[in-house]
Amino acid sequence: MSVTFSSLLSSLRLTLRDSAVLTWSDAQLGELANRGIETVGTVYPQEVIDSVAYTQGSIGVSFPITLTNVNWVSRVDIYDTSGKYCETVRPSSGDGPDSGWELHGSTLYLPPRYALSASTGTAKVVGYGDWSQISATFDTTGAAISPSTVTVALDNTALNAVKIYVEAECLTMLMYDRAQYQQWQVAHGASDISALGMSNIAMAAQQRWRQEKSRIRRLRKWG
Repeated sequence: MSVTFSSLLSSLRLTLRDSAVLTWSDAQLGELANRGIETVGTVYPQEVIDSVAYTQGSIGVSFPITLTNVNWVSRVDIYDTSGKYCETVRPSSGDGPDSGWELHGSTLYLPPRYALSASTGTAKVVGYGDWSQISATFDTTGAAISPSTVTVALDNTALNAVKIYVEAECLTMLMYDRAQYQQWQVAHGASDISALGMSNIAMAAQQRWRQEKSRIRRLRKWG
């Protein structure tokens, strides 16, 4: 599903009790959200498929296929030009390029001396990829420009995890930035919360993030 940056900001500010934008700017929350998206992707990657048209060259010549979405391959299926399934190419056993497909960076290399069932067709590469980042622009004050038009594709599990990550980072930030901590105290009427109390709140938020990270961890399928 897609969520707008505007709705994400509103949700984060509601939890952080910063609806008046007195403690964290849009730019700060956007930066932390992108860090969260990357971090969540390491334990809960997006399931994606790259379908790439190919033409097999001369046998023995390097056979690369450039991927755009998949960065962890679990399976490579071959279809002919009519869309009929032909075969599944085995992954490399580590015994040279002819032992199976190998992934280097964003390029998938098929066995150079292996003749596919269809010399032309589509390689359906199944695997995992990164969640998209938030591409927002901000003015000189750190306010987002047109946040309602900026969207990011995250499913509910990834979205909730990103929120928990950002909340934990924001509360931890208050421990290191005295001026921001004082702004937060005034904004929330929390002058009775000491530095030690703030530390306990931040630690609890970080513990919640660690628990969420363990809960959503997705075991990747091996090729």
